[in-house]
Amino acid sequence: MIFQFSILTPTLLIVALVFAISAYHLRGSWSEQLRGPVTLFLVLAAIWAFGDACLYMAADPGSQLAITTLSSIGFSGIPVTFFLIACAFTGIRWFATAQRAAILFIIPIINIILVGTNSIHGLFYSGVTEQLVLGTIVWEVIYGPIYPLHTLYSYFLIACSICILIYRYTASTPRVREQLFLLFIGIITPILFNLLYLFRLDPFPGVDLTPFALLITLSLIVISGNTNLGLFTIVPLARKTVIETMNDGVIVLDQNNRVVDMNRAATIVVGNTFAEIEGTDGMNILRRWGIHDMKGSHLIHRDDGDEIFEVRTEPFASRKGTPIGTTIFIRNITDVYRARQSLEVANKKLNLLSSITRHDILNQITSILGYGSIIQEELPGDPEIQRYMEKLTEAVRTIERQITFTADYQNLGAQEPAWQHVESTARWAEQEINPGNITLTVETGDLEIYADPLLLKVFSNLFHNTVIHGERATRIEISFHQDGETGVLTVEDDGIGIPDDMKERIFSHIRGSKMGLGLYLIREILSITGMTIRETGTWKEGARFEISIPKNAYRNNPDPISQFQRTPRDQKDLS
Repeated sequence: MIFQFSILTPTLLIVALVFAISAYHLRGSWSEQLRGPVTLFLVLAAIWAFGDACLYMAADPGSQLAITTLSSIGFSGIPVTFFLIACAFTGIRWFATAQRAAILFIIPIINIILVGTNSIHGLFYSGVTEQLVLGTIVWEVIYGPIYPLHTLYSYFLIACSICILIYRYTASTPRVREQLFLLFIGIITPILFNLLYLFRLDPFPGVDLTPFALLITLSLIVISGNTNLGLFTIVPLARKTVIETMNDGVIVLDQNNRVVDMNRAATIVVGNTFAEIEGTDGMNILRRWGIHDMKGSHLIHRDDGDEIFEVRTEPFASRKGTPIGTTIFIRNITDVYRARQSLEVANKKLNLLSSITRHDILNQITSILGYGSIIQEELPGDPEIQRYMEKLTEAVRTIERQITFTADYQNLGAQEPAWQHVESTARWAEQEINPGNITLTVETGDLEIYADPLLLKVFSNLFHNTVIHGERATRIEISFHQDGETGVLTVEDDGIGIPDDMKERIFSHIRGSKMGLGLYLIREILSITGMTIRETGTWKEGARFEISIPKNAYRNNPDPISQFQRTPRDQKDLS
């Protein structure tokens, strides 16, 4: 071997050292799925640079061709490792195992063997020509018949990698897009230098500048990206992988209701593989379960009721808002459904016990009041005894009111909330009490609010409060306005009003009066759907109750009968 000094040799040794150090020090910070291919990529780049450094020390063609075998380990394996990086980064798991990844290295291994034995057959390099570059003798190779096959395979893998990354780029978060942009720069720049070398357009004939380009772009980008963007550290999970591993079943239909995708959990419930039903009418699946429309959610029972699933459909649209398909979600709610049934049975038993106990107590109270009346009639007209009997009677009446209150409170939250027409409900509440000369005005139009079925009790208790405590009240007005996104329903009268020190205490359950219990019940009913109530009237001028309604709990519906809602008569039955 004839040795020579070349400025390229120490430069390439530095390049090889940088790649090796990067592979060693950064490998622990990369995510598990990327650690292997990225480390191997940098190691192969180091081998390539080290081989070229040795290559330019040899001044005779035989030695240069022999040393090229070392470089070939790097330049033959790098396209494969970059492809593995692209697959790991985008969640393609097929090449995740060592056995499958090894398949990709078969051709590079054959290339390395052919380069090492080229002096025998000349299939990889058919000859060399001498060049003097930067004061160094460089032997420019003449490609043999196998070299184009190696090049095609390498660029095929690189093209596939770029396509995978571009596809991932279109459906990525901004942070991931920045990472992908770095990868594009890191691979495209060395490719341009390599193409110049392949087509003899490089500024220094016979000198492959690709390793230098790798150092300038990829190495610096990997180090910078690892620090600033979490490159190879924060790796996005492919949405397909996430959906495929979900416990809930997912079936995707196109705009013609044809099945275009389905995850593993859905195949278990449906009983068919995706290949068997791909492209078929998705409504056929729903019809099997007795579902004939795609609106709302439905319960289905499988295996004679041993398993219960909730089936829910959600349409989805393009970015422009054009409907393009429907997603069917299937969730196993067997445990939740059974727990809910058990809870309902327990509640029914408790409510039955409460009703029987309340009925028996009220019967005893009726007896006490009856005997009290007899005592008052039979005893002599002693004023002090009469006063004691009146206090006793009032105490019993208070107990009666409190027991009656528990009947309303027992039904609180017993049924699901529903959309209810405000004016209709208020008119029914008016009929439930005797307003006397007090007139009711409702100026809410087509307003509906989403509330517990006991909404009727809210209005009836407010009206009753005016009748009993309003003293000089002659009118009750109900109106509605918006305060930002919140709706405000106002119920006000022209009675005596409520003192400032009582405005909050009237909603407390510790008060023994009927007014206190009724207003406490109102606050509890409204809180079920996130509504609040407060008194904002002026003492001596009238009471004013403001009910604040969340933005999604009120609407204007011109045809309330067409909407699902419990009628006021149903609400009265709850009491």
